[in-house]
Amino acid sequence: MKSLNIIDYIKLVRYKNLIAIIFFQVLIYYGIVLPILDKYQMGQACYGSLEFILLVCSSVFIAAGGYAINEYFDTKIDMINRPEKVIVGKTISRKSAATYFQILIGIGTLCGLILAYLVRDIKAGFIFIIIPGLLWFYSGAYKRQFLIGNIIIGFCAAMSIFLVGYIECSVLSKMFGPIIFETPIVSEIYSWVGGFSLFAFLLTMIREIVKDVEDIEGDREMECRTMPIVWGIKKTKIFLYVLTIATVALIGFFAFTKIHFAVDNITKKYFIFGILLPFIAFLYLIFKAKGKNDFHQASSFCKYMMIIGSLYSVFVYFLFTINF
Repeated sequence: MKSLNIIDYIKLVRYKNLIAIIFFQVLIYYGIVLPILDKYQMGQACYGSLEFILLVCSSVFIAAGGYAINEYFDTKIDMINRPEKVIVGKTISRKSAATYFQILIGIGTLCGLILAYLVRDIKAGFIFIIIPGLLWFYSGAYKRQFLIGNIIIGFCAAMSIFLVGYIECSVLSKMFGPIIFETPIVSEIYSWVGGFSLFAFLLTMIREIVKDVEDIEGDREMECRTMPIVWGIKKTKIFLYVLTIATVALIGFFAFTKIHFAVDNITKKYFIFGILLPFIAFLYLIFKAKGKNDFHQASSFCKYMMIIGSLYSVFVYFLFTINF
């Protein structure tokens, strides 16, 4: 086994995805949560820098642990699908990868439990214990089953965003008691953050299914039961068309009926150019996709779609500023 290579350990946890998690949580916190509190002159009620840092650290370390254990379990599959990118068993031993996972998950869970203690919310502590367990079972078993693994990853992606709003509502509840729920503040936070969480869930689901098509060769060799293996690529494409169109329709429904600002000529334009057109381009990529490289291109495009969608929070910040 080769000597310690820090670069390989960084690659193992997919550092670009971890940066994306930080990016999304910062957008939601500063673009959605804080403007809502400022709208109601409640800026002093937001949780502090320490709590937010603990939330980000918990999310990042738990996700990093999930990526590490996923690489641990997927070594044989990856040797077929992408042998040039395999790290575990080459530059990092399987034992070291398992230890790495335990350290990362331990740090992430500890940060989450400390956060739950600071905001006095036992349910939050429960969440920071359940998610690492889900990631373990996902990598070990659920990933190879029909649709269950896709739903779990979508749920984890959604929770990384939803927790930003949930922790804030927990802080408000502890500061003001039940009376805070008689105001529109909590429901407004949940509505906005929940909308972005749902977007993350659906788009992650779509991307995970595309990745299953991309990885069908290795998954079939290891007797996995993913959608493209059970249904075939043609039916999986149809499912992706339906799920993608349903996602666009749902976003359009909220954009045109639920988002109301006195001064707003941005939302509808953003939906057209930031959501509708990219989704149409994605559908075209899926339609013409035939080989592994084509589906990889569609999978990569999903990342940009998620970034573009999340950037609407920046415009929400300015809309709140202009209107309130």
